Amino acid sequence: MKLNALAQSFIGFSFIAALTACSSSGFERTNLNQANQRYHAILLQQEPVTLNSSIPEGAVTGASFGLFTEIDGDSEDMISGMLAGALVGSVISAVTDGSNQATRYRFYNQKKGEFSVVSKQKFDKNVQCVEVHHTNKIKLYAVDSEFCRLTREDNSVKAIYGGKLQRIGTNAWHPATVIVKDELIIAVNPTSQEIPAGAQLIDGRGTWLIPGLVDGHVHLSQSGSAFTRPDMIGATHIHSYGDDQSWLIDQLPSLLEDYVSLGITTIADLGGPTKSLHVRNQLNCESHCPSIISAGELISATPVPALNGAQGPTFLNTETSAEAIAAVKMQRQFGAKISKFVFTSEAGLSPSQLDKLFSPAINEAKSLGQIIAVHAQDLDYAKAAIRAGADILVHGVMTAPVDDEFIELAKTLNVTYMPTLTAYEHYLDIFKRQLTFSEFERQFGDHYIIDSFAQLNENLSATDQMFQLFTRYVPFVDSSEKERSSLTPQEQSIVAQLETLFSERILQIQVANLFTVANAGVRLGFGTDAGNPATLHAYSVAEEINAWQHAGLDNLKILHALTEGNAIAYQIEKKQGSIAPGKSATFNLLTQDPLQNTNTLLAPALVIANGNIIDLQENK
Repeated sequence: MKLNALAQSFIGFSFIAALTACSSSGFERTNLNQANQRYHAILLQQEPVTLNSSIPEGAVTGASFGLFTEIDGDSEDMISGMLAGALVGSVISAVTDGSNQATRYRFYNQKKGEFSVVSKQKFDKNVQCVEVHHTNKIKLYAVDSEFCRLTREDNSVKAIYGGKLQRIGTNAWHPATVIVKDELIIAVNPTSQEIPAGAQLIDGRGTWLIPGLVDGHVHLSQSGSAFTRPDMIGATHIHSYGDDQSWLIDQLPSLLEDYVSLGITTIADLGGPTKSLHVRNQLNCESHCPSIISAGELISATPVPALNGAQGPTFLNTETSAEAIAAVKMQRQFGAKISKFVFTSEAGLSPSQLDKLFSPAINEAKSLGQIIAVHAQDLDYAKAAIRAGADILVHGVMTAPVDDEFIELAKTLNVTYMPTLTAYEHYLDIFKRQLTFSEFERQFGDHYIIDSFAQLNENLSATDQMFQLFTRYVPFVDSSEKERSSLTPQEQSIVAQLETLFSERILQIQVANLFTVANAGVRLGFGTDAGNPATLHAYSVAEEINAWQHAGLDNLKILHALTEGNAIAYQIEKKQGSIAPGKSATFNLLTQDPLQNTNTLLAPALVIANGNIIDLQENK
């Protein structure tokens, strides 16, 4: 009995002390000398967990207390007290516990690295950023994701977490974490793998990661305006070629930034004055330029004096093999990585004669490590170019359907077929005076370029005789016999001659040949010929994609041509074209699956070029 009284007194005293403590308004003693850390963390993952229940422990404690209070009673009192205590202890534990359901949260903070918290707090699935209050216990508060973005520090190591990567050659995607150090990708990990502490984390969830896009055929010496090709559109009395070139030189950094803002991180400049190469290769954009792989002048058997500007000619006329070899060496000294040859009939030379003229220079270029691009539109000339050593056929075969011999040559010699469907169509539309620009081009294209064509049409009488002849008779090329009957015999003869150069039939052949070679397994590259009249720098890629789709190519082939296909064509596949360890950290984050919607290709949420995060708002 004395023990019982002593125990009850002790319990009563403890109960009073507890009540006193609960009613105290003072600071918790456990918080003495304790820092309250506050920081933001990105919520990577959350998963439900079931907690171990404390009810058994409560029942044991209650039973012990019940037994203790009846320790001087008989056995029935002791058993009764023990059961009552167990029941009370279980109820108290259940009330204290609440549900056994909780959530394990996986977080990342740049300075602290990864950590996990098991909590009964329940966040909405859209929460991406939390504020962590860290004392003896952690409290979490959902905050706007902007807090996590603003607090991250630039770092040589970056982790792009949760973006979907394409399984090579398929339409399937899988989430991954891409680890970047400086300019290179050092790892591609599953999202379950821990992110390195100190890495700048970029939340890629809800995005699709693709390699930086490559436009394999542009001309940085051409503006895209109505006045940039006086050899085709003689309008120098309206606006001089020199003035157009001056505008282009002033605006070139801005035009190059347009490429990067669309996720086009590499371009191939396929022909312009060699003397300008050292300027372009060292160009310092205010924001960011794409990587530029350059050719010098187009090495040709035919001069084009109308395109001789202040920086030099665009076409370099060579009449002997020695002159062609000298041209290759000169361009190489200025930093050209591409040698471009013209295999066409304008000079009156046959395919075999052009082969004899250019083959020694092509061999010299290959010995110097040059990539050989060839402009060839006719089937026989294209075959001769392949035999002579072409790596890339630009424009595609346009005047006759490709045959089995062509396909076999292209596949055996690993030639890249790179048509430019829309550039030719633009010339056709200009001559027919039915040129229009897409809403995308009107919204983002330069007004100087867009408005130049209205200026051209408003002053048609000031153009040269050749252009007026084009605009007078090209509209009859694809007309009916009845419509042509209104023309004189001489005019009908002019139309017949123009039909060999400008016709919907040629465009249809070009389109059909792309479909044929694609299905035959010929390597494909993607190019726009941007800089030619109405083929806008950067923005023309959207129209060319549409043209490939209308030609019957699926989105997988188009994406491959824009990335790995062009990387292979320009021999940069060890660094670009796919997202893999050891390759350049150059890729885009898209908000939609590009294999389902190609419009998203040119609307990246984020562009990373050589490990640098591009500020797209600054570029726009």
